[in-house]
Amino acid sequence: MIEHLKYKLELAKCFRQKEVIRKAYADDIRKALKDGKTGTDIQSLESGSHFEENIIDEEISILVTDYIIRKARRQFVEIPAHESEGMWEQCNKVSYRYVLTSKGISELRSSLRKERKEQVELVVMILTVLTGIIGSATGLVAVIFK
Repeated sequence: MIEHLKYKLELAKCFRQKEVIRKAYADDIRKALKDGKTGTDIQSLESGSHFEENIIDEEISILVTDYIIRKARRQFVEIPAHESEGMWEQCNKVSYRYVLTSKGISELRSSLRKERKEQVELVVMILTVLTGIIGSATGLVAVIFK
C-alpha cells in the first residue's frame, strides 16, 4: 500500500513538472511572438519544449515500468520477453534502458488482473465452504442440545 502511494506521488510529481514546463515554454513563445522574434527562434523554443517534455515522458515510462514489473514479480506473473514484438522500447534521452510500451503495460496489467481475480475466486470458494461447514456444525449442535 505504501509502495502504491509512493508510486502515485512520484507519478503526480512528474505530471506537475510536465505541466510547469509546458506553461513556461508557452509563455516564452507568446513573449517571443509579441517581441516579433523570427520563426527560427520560435521553432527553437518549441523544440526545447518537446525535448524537455520527452525527458519527463521517459521518466514516467521508467516509473510505470518499474512499478508494474515489481508487482508482477511479487505475484509470479510472467513478464513479456524483450524479444516480444511491440512490448518494449528503448529510452534515448534519460537512459538507454528498455521500458514497456503501452501495449506491454496493457497486457501485463491484464495478466495481473487475471491473477488477482483467480486469487479472489479461491478465497470466495474457501469462505463458501467454511460457511457451509459452520452452518452444518451449528445445526448439528442445535439438534444435539435440544
